[in-house]
Amino acid sequence: MVPTPLHIKHTMFAQPPHAAKAAGDISSAFVQLGSTAEPLPPRFAALKQSISPRDPAILALAWTRLLAQLERETAEIEREGPNIVPQVDFAAIRANGGRFPDAVAAQIRKRGCVVIRGVVSEEQALGWKEDTKKYIARNRNRLIGFPAQDPQVWEVYWSPAQLAARENPNLNVTTGALNALWWAEEETLVDLERSVTYCDRLRIRKPGDTSFALGEHVDGGSLERWEDDEYRKCYTKILEGDWEAFDMWDATHRVNARMDLYNGAGGCSMFRTFQGWLSLSNAGPGRGTLRLCPLIRETVAYMMMRPLLADLASVSDMAGAWPARVQDLSREYHEHIIRAMVSVPDVRPGDCVFWSCDTVHAVEGVAGGTEDASVFYIPAAPLCELNANYLRKQRDEFEKGRTPPDFPGNHCEALIEERGKPGNLTRLGRTLMGFEHVEISEGMGKGQREAVRRFNVILGLRGA
Repeated sequence: MVPTPLHIKHTMFAQPPHAAKAAGDISSAFVQLGSTAEPLPPRFAALKQSISPRDPAILALAWTRLLAQLERETAEIEREGPNIVPQVDFAAIRANGGRFPDAVAAQIRKRGCVVIRGVVSEEQALGWKEDTKKYIARNRNRLIGFPAQDPQVWEVYWSPAQLAARENPNLNVTTGALNALWWAEEETLVDLERSVTYCDRLRIRKPGDTSFALGEHVDGGSLERWEDDEYRKCYTKILEGDWEAFDMWDATHRVNARMDLYNGAGGCSMFRTFQGWLSLSNAGPGRGTLRLCPLIRETVAYMMMRPLLADLASVSDMAGAWPARVQDLSREYHEHIIRAMVSVPDVRPGDCVFWSCDTVHAVEGVAGGTEDASVFYIPAAPLCELNANYLRKQRDEFEKGRTPPDFPGNHCEALIEERGKPGNLTRLGRTLMGFEHVEISEGMGKGQREAVRRFNVILGLRGA
């Protein structure tokens, strides 16, 4: 068994939990894009000792089993290529009462990712892209992005088109279906039948671009997975050497996990069941698209055990995990995962791609072809207390036109009069953004009911 962890204080890197974030762009979150990271202090070596089994043979044997399983799975991934990623039409979700068909759900739970076809019409998606390009062009003197001289990823959050996409009814059905792939113990304060809005950036990557090349990484915290007591509970079975029993889709401890202990550019303080994007262009392998490791249980086990193995057990090195940054993976420490990476299949405007909060992903180094690779980043996030607290802050920033709390504090859109505003939202959009209360219904479970009640209280909504 894993011994009780030591209570190690955050003495070197941790920042005040609500300090305003510095200005910057998406590169601020990535060491691989030029962000710097200092060596970790000795307390991380002590942390590793406190959370590892007393008998080193337990993890050593688990690692041997894991590598054997990865060899078998990687052979299938290499045979199938991008087609290994589950694919489903949005129409099939709607016809199934807003849930994934059982066979598709099983594949998503194994692969940790999915392509959903036709969530919105191609005409609608292309219209949103054109509107966004015009919004950027009209306000170019105020807006920034990465890289600075020719942005491919924009620090833009409140364009009218982004607001319209986030509140689109089909997107809401889709994120609800993704949330429903998860489960939690009855007392857990979470409503997995509903979604709330996490406002993120957009990408318009020009053909031929090589600047926005991201290596393999994982968002949703880095050191926090080992360091935060509650977050670490998500991975108890892995840390005990029983990775085969790890359940990726158990939200019981995720809803209270602290994913942003360092309040940095790479942090995310909201529980996203899935990250994702809505495609605004034709894209696919070789055209600057997303790459994924389509195997979730084994890759999470690999990532969590790797810093605890014999070669790193007595030092502070956490195998690519840094404070206030995304978690980097490298061939030095994660060769087997990188071998199993694939590009997502071809997508058309209006298709969506989603990947779980623990899925290893990357971005192709070259945007080949003749068309831009453009997306709105729109994740799935359930109703829970953690997300309500973030939503309250995000709502306040939205009203002022300021950057959402998790992102660099540029506030580029605050003085742009044509930005999207609360008055532009539909009733659904207002509910997703925390402006409207959520009804408590008779069919709700105990934890679900309390989650909704607290949501309304935190956001100061009628019916609280």
